Amino acid sequence: MEAVARLNNYPTSPRKMRLLADLIRGMEVEKALGVMQFNPKHPATPLYKLLKSAINNWEQKNADVKVEDAGLIVKTIMVDGGRVIKRMRPAPQGRGYRVRKRSNHVTIIVDSANGSGVPSGNKAQKGEVTASSEVTEVTEVAAKPAKKETTKKAVAKKTATKKSSAKTSETKAKKESTEKTTKKNNTK
Repeated sequence: MEAVARLNNYPTSPRKMRLLADLIRGMEVEKALGVMQFNPKHPATPLYKLLKSAINNWEQKNADVKVEDAGLIVKTIMVDGGRVIKRMRPAPQGRGYRVRKRSNHVTIIVDSANGSGVPSGNKAQKGEVTASSEVTEVTEVAAKPAKKETTKKAVAKKTATKKSSAKTSETKAKKESTEKTTKKNNTK
């Protein structure tokens, strides 16, 4: 069962917060906490606290399962624009520049990797087919023709370089033979 945590009206621009949100989207919760804890950007601290809050919310909903066994991931993370405070800054020649102090709303949804509160090992024991194995087979089939094309191109490049090297060796041999004949003619 998924858990949600929200942060409203945090005073930084949504663009800056999205840079951090993109880092942890789809990541395991333990890894995401480590990334946020040691990230030097200033919105990393509230995002770290928000992620911990989402994990605690998940624990409250799923009291019978441990977080370590569930394999929690950051299922969804959204950063939306919040309120904008408009101010004026003095500018040259009596003008005023508009300053827009932006804020954002962040929503994190945390869920176990398999979609339920049950640890991920149980489905594999029951013998159910997972979608990930089917996807890998499809990607392998799609990738094979592309590899053949690249090998054909590589073979064509190799033969072209062999031909060019053969031509250069032929021209060197011709130059040497002409030099020998000119030396013989000069000595006579």
